[in-house]
Amino acid sequence: MPSPPQPFGTVVSSIGVNLRKYPSTDSTVIGNLNHGTEIGLRSKVHAQNIDGNSIWYLLRDKAAWVAARHVDNTGDVGLSKDVEPAGPQG
Repeated sequence: MPSPPQPFGTVVSSIGVNLRKYPSTDSTVIGNLNHGTEIGLRSKVHAQNIDGNSIWYLLRDKAAWVAARHVDNTGDVGLSKDVEPAGPQG
């Protein structure tokens, strides 16, 4: 299977990576990706710091975020101007 168009990411964590609703480990897990999976990346934001890396990627084909700490990117990933805010807590 060919790689997706750039920019894309490859999951490098040996245990895979969780897909999150928002760029934070406190956010709901809405899926996961296995090691070696290639995913299209739409944009990035600076959010929760994971092991010294504060970048999170928004997927191109799904409203889901992954921590860049667990994904190697290929190609230029643009910085998001804004992130949809979380709804009311509770």
